[in-house]
Amino acid sequence: MTKTDIYHALRHRICFLDNQPGCRLNERELAAEFGVSRTPMRTVLQRLEYDGLIVSQHGTGTEVTSIDLSSIRDIYVVRMRLVDAMAESEALPITSQTLRDFNELEESCRALLHQGNKRQFADIIIRQHGILHGLSRNAPLRHFSDILFFRSAQFWFQLLERMDFARQVSDLLNELRMIRTALELRDVRLVATIHKAHLAIVLSRLNTMYSGKGEFSNA
Repeated sequence: MTKTDIYHALRHRICFLDNQPGCRLNERELAAEFGVSRTPMRTVLQRLEYDGLIVSQHGTGTEVTSIDLSSIRDIYVVRMRLVDAMAESEALPITSQTLRDFNELEESCRALLHQGNKRQFADIIIRQHGILHGLSRNAPLRHFSDILFFRSAQFWFQLLERMDFARQVSDLLNELRMIRTALELRDVRLVATIHKAHLAIVLSRLNTMYSGKGEFSNA
């Protein structure tokens, strides 16, 4: 596996909560697991630390980071600004493969209405991000958008156990339907508008859940 492969594998583990916040990551054990030396593994861990997904401290080792509700709200505000930038950036062509991939996502999401599979739900969101992420030529924009997406995904997936899952699936399905229509029209600006509206809904729900003290309200 390349360093990029290992990076993606560990990032998914963290976001899928296979490695929970506070979980220790052992460089030597990970290097042995992926069949590489400790030098490339150290590079991967440094990249994950740069992304804010892990933290390394002298004397305590490396562990998966946690994030509070107030910080995640700030991240969503920035993500919405990045979507605005996406709308203004030069777009890559929307291909037939893009449409096929998105149709497949929509079908997978529709199946969740009867399955209740939270891990599959998370996978669909990550795949959707990958497609939208690939619509812009703006490399710095894609870079920061990717970091913030996975930083927020790590936290958002923790909330699924406390939220109305059926409503989350229904909201996502509605977003996918509208984005698919925008993609068929080859209108990236419209795609960005739809996705920003969905992020605004998420942020509004986070505000509703926020008690003002960094904790969830019981309401």
